[in-house]
Amino acid sequence: MLNDARASTTHTLRPREREKGSQWVIINAAWYKVLIEIEHVAMTIEAQTISQSLNSAEQLLSAGRGEEAETAYGEILTREPGNPIAVFQLAVIANARGDHRGAADRFDQAARLMPATAATHHNLGVALRQLNRHSQAIDPLRRALVLQPAGVGACSSLAQSLEKTGEHDAAVALARRQTLLDPSSSKAFANLGYVTWRAGDLELAGGALRRALELDPSETAARVNLANVQKASGDEAGALALYRKIADEQPTNPGVWYNLGVALIDADLLEEAAEAYRRHARLLHGRPLNMAPDLDPFPDLPIDPVKPISRLTCWHRLVHDRDQLAHLRDQDLLPPSLVGQIAAYQSILDEMSEDERQAISFTLSEDRYRRIQPSYGRLVRLEPSGWGNEPALSGTLDWHAMEENYLSAEPKAVTIDGLLRPEARTALLRHCHNSTYWFEIKGAGYLGAYLREGFSDPLILRIATELRQRLPRILGSLPLKMTWAYSYEQSMVGINPHADFAAVNVNFWITDDEANADPDTGGLVVFKKPAPKDWSFERYNTASISSIYEFLGADRDDFLRVPHRANRALLFDSRLLHETDQMNFKPGFTNRRINITMLFGEGG
Repeated sequence: MLNDARASTTHTLRPREREKGSQWVIINAAWYKVLIEIEHVAMTIEAQTISQSLNSAEQLLSAGRGEEAETAYGEILTREPGNPIAVFQLAVIANARGDHRGAADRFDQAARLMPATAATHHNLGVALRQLNRHSQAIDPLRRALVLQPAGVGACSSLAQSLEKTGEHDAAVALARRQTLLDPSSSKAFANLGYVTWRAGDLELAGGALRRALELDPSETAARVNLANVQKASGDEAGALALYRKIADEQPTNPGVWYNLGVALIDADLLEEAAEAYRRHARLLHGRPLNMAPDLDPFPDLPIDPVKPISRLTCWHRLVHDRDQLAHLRDQDLLPPSLVGQIAAYQSILDEMSEDERQAISFTLSEDRYRRIQPSYGRLVRLEPSGWGNEPALSGTLDWHAMEENYLSAEPKAVTIDGLLRPEARTALLRHCHNSTYWFEIKGAGYLGAYLREGFSDPLILRIATELRQRLPRILGSLPLKMTWAYSYEQSMVGINPHADFAAVNVNFWITDDEANADPDTGGLVVFKKPAPKDWSFERYNTASISSIYEFLGADRDDFLRVPHRANRALLFDSRLLHETDQMNFKPGFTNRRINITMLFGEGG
């Protein structure tokens, strides 16, 4: 503003006022100099104030007072928008509480403010990796290495992202470079072992991992991956023994229990795998509030989650959680202390912007998360089915005929009506309605519950076991690889066309028929053309709609439509491309479409 006023005054001087005007300009210039000096002093004071505020915020952060530090850094940005240190530290805080999307946005801003600082690019790459955006993580990680060629952390992260995107040779070369940069680093050799294992060089992987453990016998990642290498080399017993040993030594490490669960699944030890996954779920989401302490099967585990609850959410997740809590309240199953949570969810829904309502997902702010923190992402209730050793599958179906139909079908897809005994379906539906394990957000408008995070009731395991017994020629030699449940928001759509990385799918519906307003739809559309055998896991599950339809070509019109029916199952070849049919389910929490999927055998 001072510069604008000065220019305007000069331009309005007339020739006959030159002498007077000249003197006025000189006086004005003198005052301008004084104002500049005053402004400089003020800026110096402000800079000192901000510096002191940064020091205070850093002390709060160092003391573990993250929320207070976040507020302090936010106040700094109010006074000085774009302060690079405040932006960077806010990214660190967001990352620490599990808000990887918010962290990535902040680190991206910090990288633009401090383009010559390797740490900003490195941290941006790590945040993107945590979001599984590995292809996007590669560029910032490469920038970090250009700025700091000896940066072992960035080298490791870049190697793993290259591996994730299929650039195995580049990943191995980079990991080798890392061991040369720091030959005494156990983490460098652990990383080399990981990427070479993923690239299929089991001999080099085993040697690198053993070297990592020589340097640091407690290196968990190296021990787990050495077990992975043993398993890939055919030593399943040795691998399983090592997984179990690590879990015994680190009972509060959720990643260890997850890996043990995978190994037990691969060894066809379903009950033991479910036990490992229950521990994994407990560590991530806390002890269910309906579980009495004296009935806690894991008294050795902490009551609360050991990692920050993810604040990632979306409109349909908030609607679901609000409605489920109301459903539990109406059955007197919700603790009185949580009844107010229903209104808390509603308050967030009421204030959401249109962009937030349309977003696939967004991150809850500190204020919003605090309102629903007692219930969000927690195992508020885990409803026991109460199912014992009695059979769960129908005793009246001709299972031998079902096998014959499947084995002679082309393509291999057979509908089974009345899959479960009526009381088993009722128990499973109650379990799904009353258990708060719907943690996985799916962009098309549905939520997922997985074996590894609470969906592991004995009834579910019983169904999987009996399917293999009743269909021995189809499933007898195929262990259960994965199972999940999906719950669908009525106003949205379902799953895009995809194939599953397994041998055989069993997909069945448990929602009452009365909930479906259109009995001719609501189920699955199965295309008769299978996905190519050489497609990768990622291609099977993440190919775009357009690429799938392009692959199908004229065969897009050649499909099987299997309408929704309560207790109807579809048994089909996992390679067959399929998608959720159009849906028209009635409003209301108990009217949500719920399907269960079980995958048997190796994929592709």
